Amino acid sequence: MNNSTGEMTAETLSEKCAPPTAVSITVTDQVVNTCDISLGYTPVVTVPVGPTTPVPSLGIFAVAALAALIAVLAWRSRHDGYKARMLAVAGMAAAVSVLSLGGGSWIESVRAAGPYELVNPAGGTLADSSVPYADPAPLLTVTNTSGVRMRITANGNSAETGSCVVNSEIAPGASCTTQAYSCTPPAPLLPISVTAAPTNTCTTDIIASYPYNSSEPLDGLLYAYAPRLVNEPTFNETGVTTVISYVRNATEATYDSNNFVSNREALTSGFTIVTSTAPDGYVFVPGNTKTMTWTLPYSCWNEPA
Repeated sequence: MNNSTGEMTAETLSEKCAPPTAVSITVTDQVVNTCDISLGYTPVVTVPVGPTTPVPSLGIFAVAALAALIAVLAWRSRHDGYKARMLAVAGMAAAVSVLSLGGGSWIESVRAAGPYELVNPAGGTLADSSVPYADPAPLLTVTNTSGVRMRITANGNSAETGSCVVNSEIAPGASCTTQAYSCTPPAPLLPISVTAAPTNTCTTDIIASYPYNSSEPLDGLLYAYAPRLVNEPTFNETGVTTVISYVRNATEATYDSNNFVSNREALTSGFTIVTSTAPDGYVFVPGNTKTMTWTLPYSCWNEPA
């Protein structure tokens, strides 16, 4: 306001805000039987103290020339007695060492990456909303593979269990640990009860035949028949799948001293195996198992029931 004229003039006010020091983290789409992990990180800015003085070093070609000179001198001395030969070997080994270690090594080190990594040199957020469920929540290792020093700016685990705490710094190649959070346990399995067990009988399907008398194979044949179910098992819930098979007690005939078949019962008998599988989210009780199996004996020969 101008006090002399009484007029008011509008002025635009501006405010410069400092950049945020934390990263807001939101993890969505979590599925059942999983936990979360979420870390915010930013590169550490280091201010150099005083002027930097370059340190002279040998370039790779200078190192290679030095290594070659050592190798040549060692080679020329290889025939000058035992000690000279030993010095030659040592000299050539030194040449290889100088070439590989000096002036920008040709041998690169390889480091295995961890299961979780801080990979972006510019910082960012590491998040995973499908960590396999465990109770207690799993402690996870995070490795800084970004190539620059990083500072943890946010951690989804408010308890900050582990070493990846907010404001901690992770050197290049170093690791920290953090415990997963917001774990959703698996849904409880619903029980299925058996309302009727299976029963079996014989079919007229011939699965094998054997001479009663091995010396007179045309006089008569023993027939082995396949079993079948009279009733499949039933349950108080739908969606159960049932598979049926059978196992025979014997498949090869044996004969006594009179050439008569001696293992008739084994050839014509066995077990009907009935296996039922519960649908997803269900188990059979008692036992809380995903499958239930019945083993039913059978004996089917010549005249099926």
